[in-house]
Amino acid sequence: MTSHRTALRIRRTAFLLAAPTLAIALLATATHVDAAPAAASPAATSGYLGVTFGMDTDTLNGNHQNQGNTIYNLPLYKTTGDLNAFWDDYVEELVSAGVDFVAVDVRGYVPGSAQPNGSGDPRILTGLVSAINRRGVAGQLKIAAFDDTPASMTDKKNQIVHHTGGYTPLFDIGDANGTGEGGYQYIWDRNLRAFYAAVPDSMRFKVDGRPLVYEWSINDFAFTNQGNGNSARMLAYVRSHAQSEFGVDPYIVVDNSWLSQDPTVSSQAAGANGWFAVPGNGRSLTTFNGATYGVAVPGFHFAVGSTTMNIDPDHGRTLAANLAATAGAGAKVTLVEGFTDWQENAAITRTADGTYDQRHTDYPGQMINIMRRYSRTPFPATLRVEAEAADSYSDTTPGNQWNVYRDGNLDVQTTPDSGGGWNVGAVAGGEWLQWQDQPLQGATAFHVRAASTNNTGRMRFVVDGQPGPTITIPNTGDWQTYQTVDAGTFTFASGTYHTVRIEFLTGNFNLNYWTATRS
Repeated sequence: MTSHRTALRIRRTAFLLAAPTLAIALLATATHVDAAPAAASPAATSGYLGVTFGMDTDTLNGNHQNQGNTIYNLPLYKTTGDLNAFWDDYVEELVSAGVDFVAVDVRGYVPGSAQPNGSGDPRILTGLVSAINRRGVAGQLKIAAFDDTPASMTDKKNQIVHHTGGYTPLFDIGDANGTGEGGYQYIWDRNLRAFYAAVPDSMRFKVDGRPLVYEWSINDFAFTNQGNGNSARMLAYVRSHAQSEFGVDPYIVVDNSWLSQDPTVSSQAAGANGWFAVPGNGRSLTTFNGATYGVAVPGFHFAVGSTTMNIDPDHGRTLAANLAATAGAGAKVTLVEGFTDWQENAAITRTADGTYDQRHTDYPGQMINIMRRYSRTPFPATLRVEAEAADSYSDTTPGNQWNVYRDGNLDVQTTPDSGGGWNVGAVAGGEWLQWQDQPLQGATAFHVRAASTNNTGRMRFVVDGQPGPTITIPNTGDWQTYQTVDAGTFTFASGTYHTVRIEFLTGNFNLNYWTATRS
């Protein structure tokens, strides 16, 4: 069976072969526009911003290997196979990035199989739903589907029918019943139906009142018989069954290959996008029926043997320019590849400690901070920041005492505090935590969520080198019984970003997170 890692390489290479097609006018209603880069701006965008999210087996289990390709974007979070913890961490990161939706990379499943079945099994999305509810952000973060069509249809068909996987034989889109090398069951029954079953209506991200679904490439490397209305009929089948079974009409945004292969798809699609080519600048802006749809990537690197595909992240400037040219240029919806895409060094997630040459980021939270700048809420009224996710720190003892969440010398443990997650513990005097580029403006009240069995702990915020008041952490009764403690007020100029440090003047308390609330 073809592995997910191999599928990724085939998928990207296939796009490169198809990319010249994008330079051709596909339809009068669909055009590909390469917008000029603009300077990074803190101004809120009016359109929706989302990210793809790979939930393949290696990502779930923390196996960061991809065919010998050098992995720079190692995640800060240490995946252990605990799915609840996995979703809890990534919900926090997604919310911190300010995105409106996460487009999970669904690839279907083999009937009768355990969960998760390989990569992209939509049945496990109940865990993501639960994590969003645990954190209390169901009104803020929604879920869309990104159907990786070569994997969900061709690869799954070949797993089930031929017991091989991969992209040979091709998927026959003209074969609706699956009597030959096709079947609508691969796009609907064993994929999108499972997505709708796992994600309740209240949690689905909607555009114009319709749940958003992205459909990826149907080019010739994985498909045949795409024309003559066949692709349009398949989308009509999906829409009809979604309406009859779930009462919804999907807002389907197709890759431009659908329109190139079958122009009648324009009758079924709500939007279209041009994805991005490698090499290139890593973005596209496509107009379809009067609206624009953006795609952006923070960087890209896949080099194995004679294959080298690269988009330079340029210290975060590539992502900022690509977002300025899509979300910042008025796109109705912008999709960014890809929040967890360490395999292709296109990740937005917090990266592990290391130099720029090691991680292709200047500090762990850099890409998340850039994403938030181009969201609809670049300056949240209340900013919540996790202690364990500090961009840098000074710790007086070697190693991570509890060996959870991240490598390095910061002592992190699991917390039962409200919302779950992790806290920094074993705090000692002289230690500190620091975060870069925090969006703060106006009169802002700082608070910390702390726990202690004594009242000797003292700390203070230092913002851009300016110290705030020293505060005492009260005796909360237990090391895991937390209280919210007032840590003083700062005043900031409008639309500004700041370095925030917490200095521990004495120790003997635990810190879960801090908040900054604009008055």
